[in-house]
Amino acid sequence: MQAQTEKRLYTLLIIVFIAFLVVNSIMAYAIINQFSRVSSVGPGGEQTKTINVSGVGTVTASPDRAHVSFAVWTEATTASDALTSNSNKMDKVIKALTDAGIPMDQIKTTSYSVEPVIQYPEKSAEPPKIVGYIARNEVQVTLTDVTSVGRIIDTAVVGGANVVSSVYFTLSEGKEAEFRNEAIKEAVKDADSKAKTIASSLGVQLIGPTSISLGYEYPIAPYARAASADVETPIVPGPLTITANVQATYGFK
Repeated sequence: MQAQTEKRLYTLLIIVFIAFLVVNSIMAYAIINQFSRVSSVGPGGEQTKTINVSGVGTVTASPDRAHVSFAVWTEATTASDALTSNSNKMDKVIKALTDAGIPMDQIKTTSYSVEPVIQYPEKSAEPPKIVGYIARNEVQVTLTDVTSVGRIIDTAVVGGANVVSSVYFTLSEGKEAEFRNEAIKEAVKDADSKAKTIASSLGVQLIGPTSISLGYEYPIAPYARAASADVETPIVPGPLTITANVQATYGFK
């Protein structure tokens, strides 16, 4: 009986010893593999040294698109009367715009609503009541001639629009792509100049770039400002600014 117990203990010790060897072998392999990956980053077993920089490029352009939003607001005692009045007035606004040379595919409805006008009594005990309805219909007109904005605003207002909600300027798709690419080029030049300045200051030799990525690019819409004129509503666009950003990594030795 004692001999069998001693045999079992001996067998258990052998198993534990073998497991210990296996675990240590795995740990040793992991350490060697990790060392191998780090030491092989650079030539000659040296870890690569890097400089990280960002570059910003900005270009300006004259917009070739204008977007003007007009609305018709009507109020009546019933919702149907408010809708009928609003529809009639908006039809006249759209006709005035098309008569002025604006194609229908450049006019689109952007919002439409009918809401009750609620009157709240002076005494809190009394319930609020509906005293009328307001209908709102808003359209946006896209103009390819940015110099015609003032004339089109006057045309819409004379036609029956009683709200001019917004005026802003943009670039057409082709022009936006052209100036965006120019901004990216300027951003790359800026990043390269910064990396060279840093390397020169440190007295090291620049290698690269080893990687570069585009961060962001966006246009900043110009504001509309008034100009001196006596005939039509004076609207003059400011310049459009397109900005791009890149992140670059350079090696050095």
